[in-house]
Amino acid sequence: MILVTGGSGFVGLNVVEQLQARGDEVRVADLDAPALDVPFIRADITQPSDEMFAGVKRVVHLAAITADARRDARDPARIAEVNLLGTIRMLEAARRHGVERLVYASTGALYGAAGVGVDHPLDEEADRPVPLSMYGITKYAAERACLRLADLWDMDVRIGRLATAFGRWEHATDARTVLSPPTLVTRLAMNGEEAVFPSLSATDYIYAADLASAIIAVLDARAPSHRLYHLGTGSAWLLPQWCELLAKRFPAFRWRESARDAECNVLPLTRAARTRFSTRRLSEDLGWKPRFTLEAALDDFLAWTEAHHEG
Repeated sequence: MILVTGGSGFVGLNVVEQLQARGDEVRVADLDAPALDVPFIRADITQPSDEMFAGVKRVVHLAAITADARRDARDPARIAEVNLLGTIRMLEAARRHGVERLVYASTGALYGAAGVGVDHPLDEEADRPVPLSMYGITKYAAERACLRLADLWDMDVRIGRLATAFGRWEHATDARTVLSPPTLVTRLAMNGEEAVFPSLSATDYIYAADLASAIIAVLDARAPSHRLYHLGTGSAWLLPQWCELLAKRFPAFRWRESARDAECNVLPLTRAARTRFSTRRLSEDLGWKPRFTLEAALDDFLAWTEAHHEG
């Protein structure tokens, strides 16, 4: 049995879908019911129950609050409670129930100021995070807690730092209210609306299906050499590149950049630029490579969106 916390969220649904497709027994723990037919326990990860862990051998811990600046200011204690304390509670419960491996989903957002203006791929060891947001701060603290407690308790805990995900199953929740720019732009294009966004730096965007397979690669690895892996594509692209592809599919679609936030209908979670990840560990150690090119990701996302009557 594989337990997926936050399995009703965007990335979680992609992970659950792929695990189920290959025949794994999966259980979701979340505050909201998932949009997939999967065993579900309504749970707050700050108070993990024995029921959550019954029969569980491996855990993918995705549950978190992905907060913007307004939520940082409004609810910092709850962000820390879920992202840091909730992770510690999950580690305690995993230890108590003899879990064989726990994969903790971290984020590239923890680089903060360290990801701005660099001219090389961000490396797991060479580039030290300087988180700016409560989300980045608490996720980095949770990373360090995972590494420390795994040592003290002799647990198999692996960390995947997620690049900026977009695509299948992306939806707003109370824990993640801001959608990725590529997904927002796609919805506007399909609805025949103009997309207006600020000038953004090139970003290591990763298609959701690829991200899920990378997380599962870390979960499955027999003898991984590292405890921390960057989960990205190793490349970066600009949002206008995505818009240009969309314009070929939707000739009426219009887009433009604006320096005035008040007229933008596409805004990122944070303005802190983050360049591409180094994915050497992921490719050399685990043999993982992204399956979707930019064009293939758009083809798949449009087909998926139409099939799910979204847009």
